[in-house]
Amino acid sequence: MRNFIPRLRAGAAVVCLGLLAATAAQAQSWPNKPIRIIVPAPPGAITDGVARLVADHLQTNLGQPVIVENKPGGSAVIAERAVMGAPADGHTLMVAPSSVWTDFPLTVKTPFDVQKTFTYVSDVANMVHMLVANQNFPAAKLQDVLDHARQSKDPVNIANLTPGTRSELLGQLLSEKSGNKITMVPYKGSAPAIVDLMGNQVQLSFEVVTNAASLIKAGKIKALGVVSSTRSRLLPDVPSFSEQNMPDFVMPDASVGVFVLSSMPAPLMQRIRQEMEKITHSSKFQAQLTKQGFDAPPPSTQQELQQKMIATVEQNRKIMGTLKLATN
Repeated sequence: MRNFIPRLRAGAAVVCLGLLAATAAQAQSWPNKPIRIIVPAPPGAITDGVARLVADHLQTNLGQPVIVENKPGGSAVIAERAVMGAPADGHTLMVAPSSVWTDFPLTVKTPFDVQKTFTYVSDVANMVHMLVANQNFPAAKLQDVLDHARQSKDPVNIANLTPGTRSELLGQLLSEKSGNKITMVPYKGSAPAIVDLMGNQVQLSFEVVTNAASLIKAGKIKALGVVSSTRSRLLPDVPSFSEQNMPDFVMPDASVGVFVLSSMPAPLMQRIRQEMEKITHSSKFQAQLTKQGFDAPPPSTQQELQQKMIATVEQNRKIMGTLKLATN
């Protein structure tokens, strides 16, 4: 009996070393078959465009086919289930907006815990949000919007793009700060909202810079501020809300990035992260991002990335608390 416990411990140590060796070997041999990238958006959407860039670079760098599969709908649940139904072996990834982890879980009921099920391993493209307005709207900055809405006899409408996203939360916050003088108008996505913004059916919208930059540069709509602590590299003349001393509207940048199952072994997760860093640090990829209207993500460690995601969740909770909205 005296020798049993030491032998048991020695046996457990051997098993642990064997498991560590196996997971390390799995990371080194990845990928050994085609990779699927699941996208919770339709073909042609901005997330889809980024996913296809990532797929092209992964395929070139790793020498394995990389296939993009579009599974839109259900507040990303359809795409998430597709990833959950595959082994956590690195051959099924999800490229999606960070909002599927930071925003949707607070407002959309799902049959599983998204934040426990998925880990965000890499930013791929920054999605900077900004407040835009009809070209004739009498405001040059955020405070002007609030002042005008409170005083105007004419209705002021803001597009509500997608339930559960920061565009909706910020729109509701703007309405609340105006004394509920700004009305939310629901839209199925950005494209029809921008058409109506130019036609003055709605006067305001919180848009991703990617969707708005070309129209701003063409003088068809105007920018009133960036929802960030810094300016967007794509529109350097547009001041941030931080510069405008409007801290309630300042949020960490949203992003498009790579999600994996949290059950994935850590060495494999780190290997995938390293491959994504090779892509995002390449000048070719960054030029392609700029052409698509994205800011390249700044370098960050896994810890910094997780801190950013958690900070966004807390900011969302704060906004929802201000608005007295229930969270999941």
